Amino acid sequence: MHSVTLKLDGMHCDGCAATIQALLERNAGVHKAAVSFNDGHARVLYDPRSVTEAQLTAAIEKSGFRVTGRSDG
Repeated sequence: MHSVTLKLDGMHCDGCAATIQALLERNAGVHKAAVSFNDGHARVLYDPRSVTEAQLTAAIEKSGFRVTGRSDG
């Protein structure tokens, strides 16, 4: 398992955060996603053998949001 925190841009409300969380959780290999509008980030616990960080970023950005940074954990 691997954990990453992605800094997000483009969220306007808690509904945006819920949308991003649902997008992340649809990816095979994602065990848990928690997205915070107030903090502007997503924490994702995933299996890197099933999904890559690049795929997670692409899923977010395809929906019109931006990933502006990352950190482990």
